[in-house]
Amino acid sequence: MQLPSNAPNNGWYNVLSDPAPARQVSGTVRAPWVVLGGGLTGLSAARQLATHFPNEEIVLIEAERVGFGTSGRNSGFALDNFFQGDEVPFVDPELAKSQMRLCTGGLNLLRKLVKENDIECGWHDWGKLHVSAGPDGAMGLEGLKKGYEMLDKEIQELNHDEVEAVTGSKFYTAGLKCKGTALMNPAALCRGLGDTLPPNVTLYENTPVHRLERGQQKRLLTTNGEVVTDQLILCTNVFSPALGFAKSDMVPIVAFASLTRPMTALEQVEISGDSNGFGLLPTTHGGSTVRRTPDSRILVRNTWGYGLKDVSHPALLARAQANHIDSIKKRWPKFQDFEMGLEIEHTWGGVLGVTRNNGHVFGQIENGIWGSIGCNAANVARGTMSGALLADMIVGKTSDLLTDQQKIPRPKWMPPGPVRKLAALYRIRNMDKSIAER
Repeated sequence: MQLPSNAPNNGWYNVLSDPAPARQVSGTVRAPWVVLGGGLTGLSAARQLATHFPNEEIVLIEAERVGFGTSGRNSGFALDNFFQGDEVPFVDPELAKSQMRLCTGGLNLLRKLVKENDIECGWHDWGKLHVSAGPDGAMGLEGLKKGYEMLDKEIQELNHDEVEAVTGSKFYTAGLKCKGTALMNPAALCRGLGDTLPPNVTLYENTPVHRLERGQQKRLLTTNGEVVTDQLILCTNVFSPALGFAKSDMVPIVAFASLTRPMTALEQVEISGDSNGFGLLPTTHGGSTVRRTPDSRILVRNTWGYGLKDVSHPALLARAQANHIDSIKKRWPKFQDFEMGLEIEHTWGGVLGVTRNNGHVFGQIENGIWGSIGCNAANVARGTMSGALLADMIVGKTSDLLTDQQKIPRPKWMPPGPVRKLAALYRIRNMDKSIAER
């Protein structure tokens, strides 16, 4: 089966101190409950299951180190809602409100866990700023404004000068500031959640599962042993098809990001803007997501690939880094005047499981196997919420949020691999044309 093969260049993870040695599966491990996938969804599902079953062992298996994989490779936004301007007016406004409540619920859950467990991840309830830089971006911004009005969300429109005051950049023409979103280092968040799991959760890392044997008992075969369980919870996103699940549900899209070195004190003065950090989201597909971090680094995410192998493809990483350098220079031309420029320290890819209709595989898949699969580029808050709700569903605990989750449709069928890839590459080429916003 296809296993994670991320190159060791996740910037969010690399700026952290080295973790404690990993516990790995050895011999035969038996547990009544096993969660496969130690990303945000799996961490949340394991934690909630442990709450429901405080006297039973919960095993959580992660193929790499917690925080190194997909959940630690995003831009570090815990979004309280997520939609694009071209999706407005909403086909189903009530479904859009359910999606928003689920995002907000996951955000609130994460905020509570970060505070209670003193997780050091640079958590900052800054909100988000949608920004535009051209005609297509202006249209997207107008769609976002109408969408937020339909969702009864408070927004603040910013003109060119007001966006410049926040960002220190003259690049953007307008913006839309929204409260409710948090910024953080996602790798540090994941590691902190993994380090503070309940005592009845046993975490195994660097333990990829090579084969799953299904039956009354499920056997997960690893390099040095096996895990046997009656109940298996899959939080495996784009790796699910390799296990035999969600084969026609998702497209594996790769997004590339870069993180600079920290700015010097002089550079911070020259660039100006909000020195506490900010988070900018594009208003067009293919535009750049931009962060200024609390330690004064710049993060840029744009440029796209297809498939699990593209995550660590050397030529694509080099192309992405060149695009990111160009994006930084467009936004802050003064960086070109500095003697050394603002060097990129880390460039990496992260793979997203994108469905045709923002659908979600959720619930019981077959006897003794449950799943929450499909992140649709918003896995921080939504993944956290869906993991907790899946555990609730398993034990029969109802809630308004679970009702919202159950309203989310199953993903629409996608054509076989070659056709799917051609369609995805066509969409990626169109996104790459958004030069004005990139």
